[in-house]
Amino acid sequence: MTRPLLIGLSGAIGAGKSSVLRAFATRGCAVLSADAIVHTLYHRQALRDRMVERFGADILGSDGEVDRVSLAVRVFDNPDALAWLEGVLHPLVEAEFEAWVRDVLTHDPPPPLIVYESPLLFEAGLEARFDRTLVVTADDEVRRRRIAARGGLERLAEREARMWDHARRAAAADNAIDNSGSTGDLQKQVDAYIARYAGG
Repeated sequence: MTRPLLIGLSGAIGAGKSSVLRAFATRGCAVLSADAIVHTLYHRQALRDRMVERFGADILGSDGEVDRVSLAVRVFDNPDALAWLEGVLHPLVEAEFEAWVRDVLTHDPPPPLIVYESPLLFEAGLEARFDRTLVVTADDEVRRRRIAARGGLERLAEREARMWDHARRAAAADNAIDNSGSTGDLQKQVDAYIARYAGG
């Protein structure tokens, strides 16, 4: 049985990485995002306790869970706090990712592809662990509309400053999907990608 290729997916804020990931999922691919792992990790009591010890109890919402907006405010302009948070989270995310891949590889029949989305894939130097890398692109105006629609334009420049620019990311990736157009356009590109790389 041929092992399905492990694909590292990334892209700029507002490029539509989640839409691309969903398109792969609806076609039977195994998919996971780093953000989904972090969301799950924040439900762990031991991690919540460490967060409260470091940042204070007001990072918790009324439900007792980590409020990611409050946490982001604490670390955004504080390099030491951000470094601490990343130092805590990254090993945990890595362990969850590796466990997920091991589990997916036991599936019979295997999925066409294994796709993992990480917004800082290249910036964190993670690309070497994937068989191929795929970047999602979109026109700047399209991205800004999407970001504005979800109320995320505030401090966009600072957030993007931590990320590679489009040209550098696209040059580093093996392939690109342009998500500037319609859902149908996106689906055609995903279908073509799967047809090309499924089955190893």
